[in-house]
Amino acid sequence: MATDTGRSAAYGGSAISGTSSLEAGAELERTLDRLEARMEALQLSMRTLRTSPRFELWRHDLRETRETWFHLVDPDGQDPTSEGS
Repeated sequence: MATDTGRSAAYGGSAISGTSSLEAGAELERTLDRLEARMEALQLSMRTLRTSPRFELWRHDLRETRETWFHLVDPDGQDPTSEGS
């Protein structure tokens, strides 16, 4: 433990946490991009294949993906889109 304290003091502590923060931010951006791509694919499937037996599954998946996206973007906020969209 003394080594960790010494290492933090030697690096000023902020450089290490700054790098971790940048990596976490980049990972969040990648996750949001993947969720957006998933939402677009689900919306396209729903528009083009309305009669598919999977339509309700896609609608449910889209709703869950949208909720996850909004939760990651603003953990304290709410989904501004209506439930029926």
